[in-house]
Amino acid sequence: MRRILLHIILSQLISVYSKAQSIYAPIGGRIIAMGDASATLAGFWSGFHNTAGISNLESLSAGVAYENRYGMEGFNFLAAGVSGPIPFGHAFIGAFRFGDHLYNEHKISLGYANEIGIIQLGGRINYLQYQVQDFGTKSTYSIDFGGITYLTPQLVVGAQALNISQSTLSEEDEQTVPSILKLGISYRPKKYFMLNLEAEKDIEKQTILKAGAEYIFLEKFFLRSGIQSSSFQTFYGLGFKYLSLQWDYALSNHPELGFSHAISMQYLLRKK
Repeated sequence: MRRILLHIILSQLISVYSKAQSIYAPIGGRIIAMGDASATLAGFWSGFHNTAGISNLESLSAGVAYENRYGMEGFNFLAAGVSGPIPFGHAFIGAFRFGDHLYNEHKISLGYANEIGIIQLGGRINYLQYQVQDFGTKSTYSIDFGGITYLTPQLVVGAQALNISQSTLSEEDEQTVPSILKLGISYRPKKYFMLNLEAEKDIEKQTILKAGAEYIFLEKFFLRSGIQSSSFQTFYGLGFKYLSLQWDYALSNHPELGFSHAISMQYLLRKK
């Protein structure tokens, strides 16, 4: 009886998590701390989000990230990647894992971005795999695309479309990969302050509104905070940068499920 109940729970997890977008979860302490208001953000971690943002990278960089949701065993997110300039633009390769031996998701991504005038464009192809113990494995591919434009030094607009390929895991079981649209705007009145606003729309869900802020002091320390309309989650974070190494930590609070912790590290491997 216990095994039957476990199978029922695990089968529901596939449905819940595919629709909860865990395969597209925010990655990196900075982005999580800002409530995932990330459509306009540039830098290494953009490779996992709006890939257009890696167009700002001037050096080869690598990073790793870890998050545990709600202090629950098995609700772990791991990611690692490398990104940097190539002769005709910028490239990114990354890997992501969620879950444990009972239920897990994997994503391997290859991205490319380039800058054309004031517009940055980037795309990414992903190999997605979902696995449930005793139920087997399902996999598919998806394509993401995004853009960022600097209207002025103080005003930035970004947009992203996830799974524009409309990929599915199983047409028979109606198991789908989320298709998501994101539109964000960033106001940066000073070099040390940023305020981001974003709307996210899953084609099968209600729109989520996000807001995130970042404050930099002494050019090495970062304070961040964010909020999401979905369950009214709140986010907080700290960051520290020294020479070629940057650490970022994020704390988030779900009103019903509790606290989550995330940490990430980015390292500059080689200057351009």
